[in-house]
Amino acid sequence: MAKVSIVIPCYYNGMNIQETYSTIVKDVFEKRPDLDFEIVFVDDDSGDNTFAELLRVHELDARVKVVKLSRNFGEFRAIVAGMSQASGDAIAVMSADLQDPPSLIPEMIQSWEKGNLVNLAVRAKREESALKNWFADTYYKLVRKLVQPDYPKRGFDFFLIDKTVAEKLVLMQEKNSSIYVQLIWLGYKPTMIEYTRRDRKKGKSMWSYKKRIDLFIDTFIVFSHKPIRFMTLLGLLFSFIGLMIAIYFIADYFMNNIIPGWTSLIVALLLLSGFQMVMLGIIGEYVWRNLDESRKRPLYVIESVIGEDLNHENTRK
Repeated sequence: MAKVSIVIPCYYNGMNIQETYSTIVKDVFEKRPDLDFEIVFVDDDSGDNTFAELLRVHELDARVKVVKLSRNFGEFRAIVAGMSQASGDAIAVMSADLQDPPSLIPEMIQSWEKGNLVNLAVRAKREESALKNWFADTYYKLVRKLVQPDYPKRGFDFFLIDKTVAEKLVLMQEKNSSIYVQLIWLGYKPTMIEYTRRDRKKGKSMWSYKKRIDLFIDTFIVFSHKPIRFMTLLGLLFSFIGLMIAIYFIADYFMNNIIPGWTSLIVALLLLSGFQMVMLGIIGEYVWRNLDESRKRPLYVIESVIGEDLNHENTRK
C-alpha cells in the first residue's frame, strides 16, 4: 500500500492544531482509505502551547508524528526537518493555519499517481489585505523577472512531491534559501492546481515584515547573480559620468581659467561614497552567506521525535 506523508511546520499554532488535524482526517484520510497516511508536525520551538497540542493529537492518532526542534530555526528549515523524518512515498507540505485547504491533497495525490513528481497548489487569489497582496505580487514579479522565469505568478507554499524529489531537497542543505525556489529550480515540469488562499481565521501570523524582507534578500542573493551584475553596470555608468564631468572641468579651466567650486566636489563625493557603501553592503551579504555555508553547521537540530518509525533513519540530527 502506498504511503503519503503530510509535513506541517508549526510556530505559535496552538489554537489551530486540533482543527487542522480534524480537517485533514475528514478531507484527506477518509477520501482515500486505500492509502496509508502519516502527519509529520514540526514544532519550530513555539513559545505557546503548540507542542502540548501536538502531543495531544499524537495520543489520539498513532499516524501523527511530532518533530521538536531544539530552537527556532525558521519555516524553511522546519520543512526540511519534517521531510527528513517523513517515510511516505509522496510528501505533501502545507501550513498549520488552514489557509491552504487540505481538500486539495487528494487531487494532488491523483496527479502524483499519474506520474507527476511535483504538484503545486498555486494561488489564483488571496483572501488577504490589499497591502499583503501588493507585497506578495511585487515579490513574485521580481522572482520571475530576476531569478526563476517559470515561477508561479502568485506563488505557492502548498505542494505534494515524490519522495525522490524530497530527498534531493533535503540533501541540498542550503542554509539561507527558499525551499519553494529550490523546488522550481529542480525542474520536473510541475503540475499546477489553482486555488484561493484563505485568510487566517485563528491566531496571529508570525510571518512578520522583517521575515519577509529577509526572504526577499535571501532569494535574490542565493539564487541570482544579478545584484552583483547590477552593481558592475552602475559602477561603469558612474565612471562614465565622472569621466565626462572631469573632461568638462578640465576644458572649462583651460578655456575660462575658472576653478570649479566646492559644491560640485562635495556632491560628487557624497554621491560616490553612498554608492560605494551600498556596493559594500551587497558584497557583504554574499560574503556572509558564503561564511555561513562554509561553517558546515547542521541545517537544524532535532531535539526529539515522538512517534518515530524505528526503521526510519534520521537524516539530520
